[in-house]
Amino acid sequence: MFRIYSTLIEMLAASVFILPIFAIYNKFFFHSGKRTVLYIVFGFYITAILGLIGFPSITSLTIEFSVNLIPFVDMASDFINACLNILLFVPFGLFLPILWNKFRSIKGTALMGLITSCVIEVSQIFTFRTTDINDLITNTAGTIIGYYTAQCLTGKFTKHIVLDSKDRDFYIICGSVGFIMFLLQPFIASLLWEMVL
Repeated sequence: MFRIYSTLIEMLAASVFILPIFAIYNKFFFHSGKRTVLYIVFGFYITAILGLIGFPSITSLTIEFSVNLIPFVDMASDFINACLNILLFVPFGLFLPILWNKFRSIKGTALMGLITSCVIEVSQIFTFRTTDINDLITNTAGTIIGYYTAQCLTGKFTKHIVLDSKDRDFYIICGSVGFIMFLLQPFIASLLWEMVL
């Protein structure tokens, strides 16, 4: 329960920056209020992922090499965590093909799920968390499940999809959220924690 509460604080702190920055992006890059709202939802989802996994920040950088490179070791004994990792990335696989044409193939979506998971796992070297190959496997599996769910919900991407989204928008969103979570959000989050504790 504490992790959910903590993630909500992290998201609230990030929203102070995400909302105005995305409003500016709408004027210069996105050019669509509806698309920008969907991008903001996707941005908050990325924020939630980074909050849940303990993304490093400028205020709490520490190097700790705790790495598991042997697949499936301890996955059965930590079955609940493996399932939660899968669930965490299902929305990722759902969002990508609905928002961007580039990801309407399973190969593109699964590859981006793997790359995103790799970035997260490497970033955990700078936190107290363990970098684990099992997380790569479960996160990518969650992305694939999300992709096939999106395919079913949209009739193989013939309806309920966002048209005319630029591929660059995906990188703008992810880069901006990563920057906010690393450099800006920690200061607002610490103020919020002082208020609630």
